[in-house]
Amino acid sequence: MNHSSIARAFIFAGGVSTAGLLGGVHLARTASAAGGDPYASIDTLASALHQIQAHYLEDLSTTALMYGAIDGMMDVLDVHSQFLDPDALAANEVRTEGVYSGVGVELSERSGAVTVIRTVPQSPSDGILVPGDSIVAIDGNFIQNIDDASEALKGDPGSSVVIGYRRGSTKLEATLQRDRIRDRTVRVSPLPNGWALAEISRFQRNTAADLRRGVEASGADNGLIVDLRGNGGGLLDEAIGVVDMFADRGLIVQTRGRDGVVLERHDATPTAPFRGLQLIILVDAGSASASEIVAGALRELSNAKLVGATTFGKWSVQRVYVFEDKSALKLTVANYEIANREPEPSGLEPDVTVSQPLLQTDAMIGLQKRLSGDKQALDWLSELVAEAPPGTSPPPLGPLQDRLTQDPQLAAAWTLALANR
Repeated sequence: MNHSSIARAFIFAGGVSTAGLLGGVHLARTASAAGGDPYASIDTLASALHQIQAHYLEDLSTTALMYGAIDGMMDVLDVHSQFLDPDALAANEVRTEGVYSGVGVELSERSGAVTVIRTVPQSPSDGILVPGDSIVAIDGNFIQNIDDASEALKGDPGSSVVIGYRRGSTKLEATLQRDRIRDRTVRVSPLPNGWALAEISRFQRNTAADLRRGVEASGADNGLIVDLRGNGGGLLDEAIGVVDMFADRGLIVQTRGRDGVVLERHDATPTAPFRGLQLIILVDAGSASASEIVAGALRELSNAKLVGATTFGKWSVQRVYVFEDKSALKLTVANYEIANREPEPSGLEPDVTVSQPLLQTDAMIGLQKRLSGDKQALDWLSELVAEAPPGTSPPPLGPLQDRLTQDPQLAAAWTLALANR
């Protein structure tokens, strides 16, 4: 193995770049030749590796031990820096590049069921499965959790998979053919009065281009509601591209590295094809990083109104360094500032605060119906809910027309849109 190479690096909430990283032994020799030896403790690491392999009860591979050592180093760093083994890196690249083999469905566990959150437009599942469907079986095998479902849905393009699911109280089944999917994290739906709703689940390759096509196809000429709830971020270039479609001047974002040195600066350009649209942006505690760049910059540069709950407050940039064995380090390399403003440490405060119902409220409503007449059980349920830590319900699923009234945050945004027509 050539210790002096690293395959590549790319930035989360950033562009593509390359970097060099020397292997431990070569690095230590270089440091010694330069008159210092900050890597002398590598000898201790090598001794520990030898003793473990020679005397530990079980036989462990050098790779497993070294991966564990690197993973341990991450405990000294911030919570956003992490070591990715080859499998974790492959999954990470699917999220950022958006290309994989499957049926094009995103799942989550809700109320103990594996639930469809969204389908990828033009994928095998689009038009068959709908948000809110519960997956109960795949190829005749009962599905217990999301890991079971994810594993069972994997397969080569062209192969078939039989999915059993529930829609309300109705049991259904569909045979889908897996395909090579380019995930589209943007879904744009037209609304009355020249408005449209753009739901962006994360910022991956082509998100900005997909949003532009969606807005153009929607015919929106008055305003746009952008739903960034639950969007944990992604690629910085894509976030900048989204802002640049609406803002025609001003600083979008800049990043500062070690010692406060400005590493990158990105300003809006005059083109801005949608600069005339009114903007309302839905945010919540799951809106982080690239989502906060988009929401904060558009509020400053395009007078967007933020509706929902306070955002996560993640103001750091990560770069992924990929090694020859396809493992990688995801390291925090900078903090970012948006639109000439210091970041708000606790997250962006919305202009219109609208909370989602508490999870305990949902639990109480459902279980109280089932336990009606059993006073002892109802009292026990009330005690459990009171002791549980509070949490908010995720946005409701279902047809857009229903969500405009059943989703409190979306309903508030739509009311604001109608007031501004």
